[in-house]
Amino acid sequence: MIGDIVADPVTFIRSQVVTQTREVFELKAEPRVVIRRGAHAIELAPSAGGRITRFFTGDASGVHDWLAPIHQTSWPADAWPKGGSYPLVPFSNRVRDSHFPGPDGETVRLAAFPSMAHALHGFGQYADWRIERREADVVEMRYEHRAGEHGWPWAFEAIQTIEMTDDGARLSMRVINRSSRVMPIGLGFHPYFAAVDASLDTKTLWRHEGEIAIEPTDETPVREHRREDQGYTRYLSGWNGRATLRYADGRALDLKADGMLNHVVVHCPAGAGYLCVEPVSHVSDGFNLDAKGLPGTGIAFMRPGSETSASLSMASRRAPGPARRRLRLIRASTRA
Repeated sequence: MIGDIVADPVTFIRSQVVTQTREVFELKAEPRVVIRRGAHAIELAPSAGGRITRFFTGDASGVHDWLAPIHQTSWPADAWPKGGSYPLVPFSNRVRDSHFPGPDGETVRLAAFPSMAHALHGFGQYADWRIERREADVVEMRYEHRAGEHGWPWAFEAIQTIEMTDDGARLSMRVINRSSRVMPIGLGFHPYFAAVDASLDTKTLWRHEGEIAIEPTDETPVREHRREDQGYTRYLSGWNGRATLRYADGRALDLKADGMLNHVVVHCPAGAGYLCVEPVSHVSDGFNLDAKGLPGTGIAFMRPGSETSASLSMASRRAPGPARRRLRLIRASTRA
């Protein structure tokens, strides 16, 4: 398994807890696997974190990338290209100071992300996923986590199934607790969409500091999320699992998240050429917030041998952009 902690790790003390940092190693994104159905295709790099490196449609009007494509063939594990999509397991986003109270009362100390006090985005995106099934339009990959790796004391398996559909693609993930104890769990997907804006309905906006959630707010979440020069990150819950992303060429992508994915992160870095709409099962730092008794974090617990799952469907369609909408209005007014 790649990504083990180095023998002589860098350590630092924060909140009187000694934390180890992740090893910085090179991820190799070759060989790549391509699956197709009709005009739609996905390119994958299983050995580089079970990652989608490209999702595109080729038709008479040309090639359209739904995700910001990744063209690099390798990268440092702590500086991945901001593109494609990768799996989030067994947690998403940040764990404050890389530790949290476990369900048995012990303190779980995770390996921190390099140059950061916090653990980040689980372990799946740093791992070598093993292909177990490959067909023309579907790939199934497995990641096996040994108890204690990266500080996570539970053994588990994660299975990703990436399949093409008639109108796009469907991503699904199953997680099985292979340990003999109850295991906390969070999961999700981290896509970098090449869209210019997104519409989605949620109920709760969480206040955060340094991208670590603090508490739910009384603010009404906005429905429209656009790429903005100044950038932002929004932690949202009470999501109905539906979103529509719009692209500069007038196309649209409809998202449908199922299973545990009733939280969503909308992330737009300053000046970035992408918009992240991340379907996830829990809020940032959910393990610690749940341990404090905050409701609505989304954190779940798995019995030994039990299984949980989630999925994300992405359906493409043509949608009238601003120019097309104006043309339709003009035509309608001349007919009236």
